[in-house]
Amino acid sequence: MQIPQPDIVALSSVALLVSTFGVVVRRSFAGWLSAYRYQSIVLAGSTGLIAYATGVWEIYAAAVLTLLVKAIVIPRLLVRVTEGVNDEFKIEANPYVSIRLSVLISALLVALSYALVQEILPSAGLDGLAAAAYLPVSLSLFFIGLFVMVSRRMALNQVVGLLIIENGLFLFTTALTNGVSLIIEVGILADILVGVMISSLLLLRMNQTFDTLDIGRLEKLKDD
Repeated sequence: MQIPQPDIVALSSVALLVSTFGVVVRRSFAGWLSAYRYQSIVLAGSTGLIAYATGVWEIYAAAVLTLLVKAIVIPRLLVRVTEGVNDEFKIEANPYVSIRLSVLISALLVALSYALVQEILPSAGLDGLAAAAYLPVSLSLFFIGLFVMVSRRMALNQVVGLLIIENGLFLFTTALTNGVSLIIEVGILADILVGVMISSLLLLRMNQTFDTLDIGRLEKLKDD
């Protein structure tokens, strides 16, 4: 078993958090997608570090698949499908929670994630550099992704929030169990890809039918 440099692991953890905050502070779909792509690239690198530490070749394969599917295929698919969406629905002008307050809440969620892991690690008997560094980050991604989904008005932003949640779950599983079977990883990535395709088509259909992707406006239509 090889031990990666702690500085590299810490740097990748910080990069994952920075990319997640990039989704929180940006208002445009292009900005959200750019932050998600950057996050997925760093996630693939972090997965590679875990593979290096464990010597499990299947985790190397998972890192490559993560890079291809999450950093290349999914962003291109979302851009392609949303080409017909009006630009006004690609910008979060009036979120339910302001950007400044969103940053503060996200920072508190990160602090909560680290506090939870500090309580869990000793009692669960978990050790190792990867678990200590990536478990709190994975929980942070999960909580912030969930927060993005409930605090934004635009459906496109909520899709990106869902993808961030998935990245957090993937990192949590990889750091906690040192990877799962490659067949399972391929199945999960295929499921994510199909889910993104279906979500994108539904968003496109919503835009064509209701001429809006603003959740607030859609709720008013439901009430009417």
